Order: sequence, then C-alpha cells, then structure tokens
Amino acid sequence: MAYFTQEQMRKIRDMDLLTYLQTYEPTNLVHVHGKEYCTREHDSLKISNGKWMWWSRGFGGSSALDYLIKVEGFTFVDAAKKIIGEVEAKPPIYVSNNPKESSKRLLLPDKCKTSNKIRHYLFSRGISP
Repeated sequence: MAYFTQEQMRKIRDMDLLTYLQTYEPTNLVHVHGKEYCTREHDSLKISNGKWMWWSRGFGGSSALDYLIKVEGFTFVDAAKKIIGEVEAKPPIYVSNNPKESSKRLLLPDKCKTSNKIRHYLFSRGISP
C-alpha cells in the first residue's frame, strides 16, 4: 500500500482536470468555445469552470483524480501516483478562471455643437435621419 503525505494529498486533490490536461496531456485537450473544452477521445466529456461531465455516460467530477479513476480506469493509488509523479517532474501552471479587469478606459470624442457631421454620415450611408 502506498503512503502519501498530507502535502501530497493536498496537491492530488487540488489538481483540476483542465490544468492537468493543459500541463501533462495537451494533445488530448480540444477547445470547444469560450471556456469549454473536451477531450480528443471523448467529445461528450465537457470541461468547464473547474468541473467536468461525461454526458454520454451520465457522470462527472471536479478533479483530475476523479477523471483518472472514473474515465481512465485507474485505481486510487495508481491515479494518485500518476498525478504526484507528474507534479514532481513538472510543476503545473495554474490558469485563473477569473476574468481580468480591463485597464483601458473608453474615451469619448469631444461633443459636437451641431449635428451636421451625423447628418452627412447618415446620408453617405444611404440612411435618412
């Protein structure tokens, strides 16, 4: 029986599937749209917002450990060893799911005293004001 320290167990449980696939199996990850991904082998397995769901089978999870056990068929000990082995060989790069605050401000043009420019623009586009 394998023994894992508290720190190793924390790393194993904290590893989400998207980070795991991006770091250790990038060829198996397919971007669907927005923040949604699937795997190359299972197109009904969707990964989004730190969770995953295999729609054709009707189950899901929230961690890479869940994925390795439920989808890949690993035992708990083998899945934990795989995650720890890869984390120690190459530490993962965690990507934040929070949108970044935009530092750009919208600057409006100076206010025009007349509407002549607007009328000219609308007429040039074939639109009557």
